[in-house]
Amino acid sequence: MYFVYFASLICLLAAQGEEESIEDDEFLNQPPDEESSFAHPLHRTYLKDSYCMDGTKAAAYVFEGSTDDLVMYFYSGGICVQDSTKFLKYGDYAYIDNCTHRNSTFYGTSNGYPEEFNANQGLMGNTQYQNVHLRKAHKMFLMYCDGSMWHKQMNPEAFKGALSQMKLIPKRIILAGSGVGGWYLVNKYNELRTAIKEFYSEDVELRILLDSVIFDISRNQEILDAYTEVTQRVGITINDIFSFDALRKVDVPTFIVHSQYDWWQLEVNDRFECIGKIHLDKCTPKEKKQIEKIRSGILQELKDLMKAKPDWGLWAISCVFNEMVIWTEAWNHPKFQIPMATGGKLSDKFQEQNICLVFSWLENSGDNHVHYDIVPWPDNKPCSNIFHNGKTDPQLDEMIRNYEIKESRRKREEKYDL
Repeated sequence: MYFVYFASLICLLAAQGEEESIEDDEFLNQPPDEESSFAHPLHRTYLKDSYCMDGTKAAAYVFEGSTDDLVMYFYSGGICVQDSTKFLKYGDYAYIDNCTHRNSTFYGTSNGYPEEFNANQGLMGNTQYQNVHLRKAHKMFLMYCDGSMWHKQMNPEAFKGALSQMKLIPKRIILAGSGVGGWYLVNKYNELRTAIKEFYSEDVELRILLDSVIFDISRNQEILDAYTEVTQRVGITINDIFSFDALRKVDVPTFIVHSQYDWWQLEVNDRFECIGKIHLDKCTPKEKKQIEKIRSGILQELKDLMKAKPDWGLWAISCVFNEMVIWTEAWNHPKFQIPMATGGKLSDKFQEQNICLVFSWLENSGDNHVHYDIVPWPDNKPCSNIFHNGKTDPQLDEMIRNYEIKESRRKREEKYDL
């Protein structure tokens, strides 16, 4: 009993020491220099039996940790369509491109990938600032380059080749994915689970982490047609993606991360131009009412899914964001808590190991792993006006922005009228 009281006192003092003032419209600060300087870069490796659109070997970036956890992150990146004249654009953002164009870009070839880079934020981070609880885990950041939702470049043999690149026999593997990377895991987790069993002689615990996979594209015919084309191309159906029925078939413990005001859903898919990746300040009362209807409908389906999956977890915050697990600003920042300012960070709810532990899904601690804001925007004030700049890392952003092979960016923009 004395230990419990002592531990509670320590936790209280720690919480008081970590308090910080919260101001509206405040952009997140960059990591402190003394923290970011200790980040170890991820090193490039090429994967056996895995190929990009142009035939080059697919690549991944690895970090050799010191625990028996292995985190494998399947990067997002949308899709491409076969019509070589087609781009689906929202403003300056080409959210679905054609395969002829993509074949010569960062998302279609591994040519030009550097030997190492620092795309190690959030879940993939290896400093205390970026990733408190899993910073010492072994990590593999798998690059996406087939334009077909991972189905062309990844298969069980290629996955075994990826496992062979890691210098450990893990006790636990966390398969994480955002967007199309997440839906690849939903559709192929059983094949990957079998590959893990065949590759390792010891039993390995498997967990899945899905980030920004919940979308309703039924109201946008162009997007629906594009994804229908790609699902047919890879041998699945449109009901196998963006579908709660598909999620219900998964029999591996899964943790879902979701922004209740995902800007891709609202701004790109549903065309609410008032959002601007930040907030709803410029939206009219009518637009806000429509947005709330979309938000509440998806949230109710998520709640129903959690009732059917007692060993699953959920983190759904009422702020404008997209792809939260690989951004330190969302994964491990006190501005992102449910409920606001007091409920605990996303990284804490996913995994935490200390005497102050309340709930931790990854460690099977506690009996409540479902966390969602019941308040609408902007009532979770600390994160209600944070600008999500969409940069994983300056080096990676530079690679994406400037990557080219056959023709200059300017000529491509002229050719496709971007």
